[in-house]
Amino acid sequence: MAYLKEAFKLYKNNFLRVLLIGVTVLLPIQLIFTILINYVAMPFQYFNLPLWISIFQSIFMLISIFVMFIPLISMAAQDTRLGSVKTGKLYGDTIKYAFFAYLISIPVSILITAGFLVFIVPGVILLVLLMGIPFVKVIDDEKPKAVIKKSISFGKENFLSMCGVLLCFAAFDTVGSYLVTLAASILNGQMAVANWFLMILNMLVLPLFVFTVAKAYLVWNGETDLIQEKAYVQQLEQYR
Repeated sequence: MAYLKEAFKLYKNNFLRVLLIGVTVLLPIQLIFTILINYVAMPFQYFNLPLWISIFQSIFMLISIFVMFIPLISMAAQDTRLGSVKTGKLYGDTIKYAFFAYLISIPVSILITAGFLVFIVPGVILLVLLMGIPFVKVIDDEKPKAVIKKSISFGKENFLSMCGVLLCFAAFDTVGSYLVTLAASILNGQMAVANWFLMILNMLVLPLFVFTVAKAYLVWNGETDLIQEKAYVQQLEQYR
């Protein structure tokens, strides 16, 4: 897939920035998520209600992901528009859009989780249609109503490809999580260490997923073609 190839290139060229964002944004958010879900899960564990634990895990995870997407989307957008990335803008965009992403992710996360509870397929459909929300907001800076509409349109028109991307990364994450958990069980059940390894794994893999979707969105909204057209016109003018 061309988008994945571009994502790899962006990841490779900005690996130190990816690590910086991972350590300063992605890892802390994951740590907060882990602490919160442990506290929330306590009463449900006491009353042996695992379903409710899974529900809150799903909701909190989706909320966290929406916020974590922001600096990575900004990185992909800068790379496409400018051919370079400014670290300061990554943090600036994170501060600018984090609250919006947090607020809108609450009802969206509940809706997607409900879809997964009813049956897996509705959850997947809702995820594909609504996961574009932070991409639309950061890249196009639209108002909430337009953000949702554009996200749904993007999801509809790229449904199969986005499902494929989700499936690939979900499979990789599942295998990685299994291997880390297995290693922890071998090492006398060191689950705390396993959790740290899982967070680091997510910190390294999530950027590639976001870059792939962001590149797809930038093509879908026409921005990539417009930038290429402008560059082509500039080249023609140089030869006149």
